[in-house]
Amino acid sequence: MTTPQTPATVSHRWGPAAPATTDPLDGLVYLSNLLGQETRLVQPGGGNTSIKVKLPAPDGSGTVDALLVKGSGTDLRTIDRAGFTRLSLPRLAPLGSATAMSDAEMMRFMAGCMLADGPAPSVETPLHSLLPHRVIAHTHDIATMSLTNVPDGTAERLVREIFEGQIVYVPYTRPGFPLARTVSAMAGSIPPEAIGLTLAHHGLVIFGDDVRQCYDRMVGAVQQIEAYLDACRKGRQVLGAARKAVPPPEERKRLAEAVLPAVRGALGGAERVILNFDDAEDVLETLAHERTPELVRRGMTTPEHLLRAGRQPLWLELDPQAAGDALAAQVKEQVAAQRAEYESYHRRHAAAGQPPLDDWAKVILAPGIGLITAFSDKKNAVTANLCYRAGLESLVNAEAVERFAFIPEADVFEFEHWPLERRKVEETLAKERAGKLLPRHVVVVIGGGSGIGKAAAARFLEEGAHVVIGDLDGAVAGKVACELAARFPARVLGGAVDVREDASLDALFRHAVLEFGGLDCLFYTAGAPPRFAPITEIRREDLQRQLEVHYIGAVQAIGRAATIMRRQGLGGSIVASVSKAAVVPGREAVAYGGSKAAMLQALRVAAVELGPDQIRVNAINADQIETPLFLQFVKERAASRGISPEEQLELYRKRNLMGAALIPAEVVADLAVLLASSRFRYTTGDILTVDGGLPEAFPR
Repeated sequence: MTTPQTPATVSHRWGPAAPATTDPLDGLVYLSNLLGQETRLVQPGGGNTSIKVKLPAPDGSGTVDALLVKGSGTDLRTIDRAGFTRLSLPRLAPLGSATAMSDAEMMRFMAGCMLADGPAPSVETPLHSLLPHRVIAHTHDIATMSLTNVPDGTAERLVREIFEGQIVYVPYTRPGFPLARTVSAMAGSIPPEAIGLTLAHHGLVIFGDDVRQCYDRMVGAVQQIEAYLDACRKGRQVLGAARKAVPPPEERKRLAEAVLPAVRGALGGAERVILNFDDAEDVLETLAHERTPELVRRGMTTPEHLLRAGRQPLWLELDPQAAGDALAAQVKEQVAAQRAEYESYHRRHAAAGQPPLDDWAKVILAPGIGLITAFSDKKNAVTANLCYRAGLESLVNAEAVERFAFIPEADVFEFEHWPLERRKVEETLAKERAGKLLPRHVVVVIGGGSGIGKAAAARFLEEGAHVVIGDLDGAVAGKVACELAARFPARVLGGAVDVREDASLDALFRHAVLEFGGLDCLFYTAGAPPRFAPITEIRREDLQRQLEVHYIGAVQAIGRAATIMRRQGLGGSIVASVSKAAVVPGREAVAYGGSKAAMLQALRVAAVELGPDQIRVNAINADQIETPLFLQFVKERAASRGISPEEQLELYRKRNLMGAALIPAEVVADLAVLLASSRFRYTTGDILTVDGGLPEAFPR
């Protein structure tokens, strides 16, 4: 299996973009970015690089030998100069003679070696400090993972045969201080001409005198392994025969519409998950083979992938002929069974009182449908996908070499619960939740291209949600999404939706499910320009046009949202903007007011029907909101009365109790977010006003 976004082999990409400066840190940044952008070498967040240089001593007394190493939490794809931790090599030297050191002691010790403010030292810093070489790069490349995820004796022999002593095999040791001690103890047996190490189940380490030499050696070593793997695969059907044909794309997406919300519901709860769905042909072909179910249950390929993609994937055998709700039921039953298996594994290894992990399942494999990954946000769900793709290809390659074998189960458990790494996870979650009303929620905003909808999309994102913006003008929705994506990358997308067309609504909700996995809130604020006419003159087409947008479109959107929410089983919230016209009759507004009143009644009916599913349905009665549609309304009202728009606005201001003029759209957006949140978890069938106080519009 190969990743469709990348070539099947690693190519040499050092080129004109290499920095002309002799500054060693600029060179290290370039090397790091070059490695990080090649997912066959490094998956997002993984790998590390370093360089040893002389820096000015902090006390101004001259220079000090220093280690510049990739800082904790940085990414080689995007790391810049500020992403490297600067540490004193003389101060780090005691690591070489220390026989034992706890994680907490190691982190405190390394913090005391820092020469300047910057990111915390990564757990691999001891390895980089103890190796004497100037430039070091560590990758989790597919080739090395393939070669070293076989039984130890075979892996060591193959490394020796392929590299003839230039690269030395290191048996598996837990990353951090234990790995550094293992390598330090081997120092006497590493030949002086060696250019690197293969770490069992943990990737490749390459040395160099400068960044270019390190890169050349890295690519050369990986290409050597790839050539060996190609020879091993040639003529072999490693995964056995295909069990079934891969369904066409439309069929896969139809099935995924039912399966993804069920997966999200089965894995989620108070802590929801965001899903990534991958139904590329190469993935599906791999999943279709007879040996794949057994092979994937043997585990991951590096400790890093345990963090990113979990202990092992869930496997779903689903009936493609089943209806949507029946499919969802199959998913929930099978996930529950595999959760029970995980809990049994946990009991085998856990200390007394040690709770199971909430994020126990990050990868779900569904033959005939695709590869699903689950995380706290879209960015990390995509990272889990890339990591598992790399691991799956490595697994197949390792089977071609001999037999795929990962570290023992007890070691897997130890690494999964490693306090140093779990602390990072908990810190990330705490930061994600801090002050946020809707973390990990998925929201669809219909009518999000301007006015209230645009303001609401921004507020939902600010409160931690992932948002799909739909608008009649798809270009406008896309532009709004693009603007918001600059602040909230990977969490917002936009597209066209015509609520008068069933197929268009289907496409919007399908997009939300396939992109993020499900739905927690629908905010419906689509609006059609009012058509003012006396009841004796109103035309059927005017009535129909308003009903199509404000009533029929709303009902159809609510129905689709509720179907998704029911399959999830996590409850949900539906909020719609109905306006004052829904409760206060106005002259010549039979089309607009009637359609809004119909929408309000539909919301109340929906609240009655969906309450048992914990799906809340509420309305917002908003008036005098500064939106393009309301300002158009003002102009038309003013023209019908023979006054100026300014005079019409003044009449509106005088009629409300608070003397409010135009009310910002953000005020309605705030209320929409609150209604979608747990703050209003026991409120349904209600209508809340944002109008400055109109007595005639008080809910009765």
